[in-house]
Amino acid sequence: METPGIEEFIARAKRNTYASGEGKEKNPRVEGSVELFYRSGKYSYRDIYFGGKYFNGIETIYLNEKPVWGMVYSGGLTEGNAGQVYDFLKKCLYLVDEEAPFRGPKSYNNGELYYSNQYEGDFEHFIGYENIEMLDDLVYELHYSGGSIIQ
Repeated sequence: METPGIEEFIARAKRNTYASGEGKEKNPRVEGSVELFYRSGKYSYRDIYFGGKYFNGIETIYLNEKPVWGMVYSGGLTEGNAGQVYDFLKKCLYLVDEEAPFRGPKSYNNGELYYSNQYEGDFEHFIGYENIEMLDDLVYELHYSGGSIIQ
């Protein structure tokens, strides 16, 4: 299935939901979850996750209401101040690369915090790992994988 502009849409959707603190649905579809939603033109994005300090979730991209791409993720805080670490994570995720719109950039630092994102594969099929270190101590980690959905 042709999906022109989908990488740019995914990056924009991620910037306009978790990374910016926007897009939260008041009545999530799945009980106990947090649901983020973004729509632009023929594409829509839905991110459903459970937890806080440690969490699991799924992101799905729809083209004309049909799922065409998705990603699952699991991770969270290993130690440290949740507010400080997650505020930094939002900054990193806002820098999502349209060429690889999975999570944040390959690396980013801001003083004592350092973000790293490694992945294998491409937009169609990928697996990755991101982490945040504070003064060389691991304070956050996450595993993710996903790719195209073919019906």
